Amino acid sequence: MVDSLATELEVVVADTGLLLIELEKFRVPPTSRAASLRAEALGLGDRARRLHRSGTLDDPAAAPLVRDGRAIVEQLQRTLQDIRDAPAYRAAVDAHRAGDHAALAILLPELLVGLEAVPDPPVLFHPVTWLRRNRPRPPADVAAEVAHLRDTGLPAAREATTWGSDAELPAVPLLAAPPAGDPIALRFEPGDLPPAVFRLRETDEHLVHVPVLRAPFAAALPDALDPDELGEISLDHPRYRALLRHALEGVAVQVHGA
Repeated sequence: MVDSLATELEVVVADTGLLLIELEKFRVPPTSRAASLRAEALGLGDRARRLHRSGTLDDPAAAPLVRDGRAIVEQLQRTLQDIRDAPAYRAAVDAHRAGDHAALAILLPELLVGLEAVPDPPVLFHPVTWLRRNRPRPPADVAAEVAHLRDTGLPAAREATTWGSDAELPAVPLLAAPPAGDPIALRFEPGDLPPAVFRLRETDEHLVHVPVLRAPFAAALPDALDPDELGEISLDHPRYRALLRHALEGVAVQVHGA
């Protein structure tokens, strides 16, 4: 429960920030309400910081800022809803659900900032969770998870704030290179991926726009790891790698290069 102006303002500013991230991932006309809303949202943050520095966040003077913040949140929500109700978005959702990859290749780059279709993708990778509480998981557990992903597929991310996708336009994120500090990653060959691969230009992250990625993969087990990426994690990599290979073979998961 909100029990002070300072707390309420903190909630409003946080909500504004998240909604602004959502809004900025969409392509919108320069003349739309989005541009002025962005300026108002940034101004709200500046005003809140000034009150914080002056120690007056709980003063009555903060009440108008809270009211303004609520109004900005409501306007951001309406603007986002208008985008998601618009024909362009609905057409993309229909194509996504139908698996119409040719239509998605045209629709998504027009809808989402920095996204481009990749008709000829490179070899791509997906990380595997191999740590628990900053300690290596038992290789058998890791292998069992990999076998589960092989059998059921990789579910798409549906976060509203993720660039290049959206709740109704989910995508599976893939990397152009395996994580340098991970002893295992899933390796996808280009010819095995559906024709729904896109790339975010700024980050080089690849996104496969399917609800679930069901495609053959192999487990990539690097010969060496970057010690800077490992940091303080203690790992006998040669031994762990050998145990991983054995466990993966035990569940019939292909190991790249084996």
